[in-house]
Amino acid sequence: MELFPFGQVEHTLKALSEKQKLTSNNLANAHTPNYQAKDISFAELIGNMNQPFETDLARKMGSQMPEALSTGMPVDMQKELIDMQKTMLFYSMTTRRASTIFNGLRTASQIGR
Repeated sequence: MELFPFGQVEHTLKALSEKQKLTSNNLANAHTPNYQAKDISFAELIGNMNQPFETDLARKMGSQMPEALSTGMPVDMQKELIDMQKTMLFYSMTTRRASTIFNGLRTASQIGR
């Protein structure tokens, strides 16, 4: 386990950004004729971050986001707005985690002064 998991925070923020872009794209195309909503599992975006081998391998090879798949259904505005809110909650939790890491670093750097 990393003492300060910056890699996990960075990967999570990238995944949240991709999820938000996908949701925004669906909302922007909601009234486009024949447009089918696209979706991707947040679990797929995050991947298996508890396994150090996969995390190290992803860092070395460059993390590639999984492809969004068409749901075959038109855009459900209510579902998209709910997904957007969930993503914002995850973002808030992730930035709080990053803040906790930085506060820990600041505290550690001030010990012994």
